[in-house]
Amino acid sequence: MYAVKNCGVKFNPPLLLVTYIDNSSNEKRCRTIPVRKLKENTNVSRIAEDLKATQRHRTLLSSIPQAQIERLLMMIQGHMKGKSIEESLADAKKKLYVDPEKNLNTLNEDEIKRAKLIMDESFESRKIGPDDPRYIYDKRVDYGNAEDKKCDWDSDDEA
Repeated sequence: MYAVKNCGVKFNPPLLLVTYIDNSSNEKRCRTIPVRKLKENTNVSRIAEDLKATQRHRTLLSSIPQAQIERLLMMIQGHMKGKSIEESLADAKKKLYVDPEKNLNTLNEDEIKRAKLIMDESFESRKIGPDDPRYIYDKRVDYGNAEDKKCDWDSDDEA
């Protein structure tokens, strides 16, 4: 099994770089994954799915969120189009952003799947588990004026 530590890109030739620890030998390794099918206007979602499904890379890439792989592929695409790294990263973040005010009920199946992948990655990056030093058991938060606002559906009267 592998424990992925870092992911990155190389622009020429287009490669994904994955640094990981091989748990069987406890060695730090780096794998270069060529991205041969990627062109300037290729669908990065499909290429990310193909990379994750490839037998050779499946065990290593399974622990990396698809949205992260897509972001790296978008950076390579931006470089192919002549953009700087900062511009490519900004474009990738813009494309992988889910507007919280947007009505997801109006989207088609592919857009919903993509939005869910992005939200899952965001949740996983912010999640604090019991093994995290910031974890607090039975944390209680006071939201201030929550009792000031009354609604007719939460009345104490039983009819």
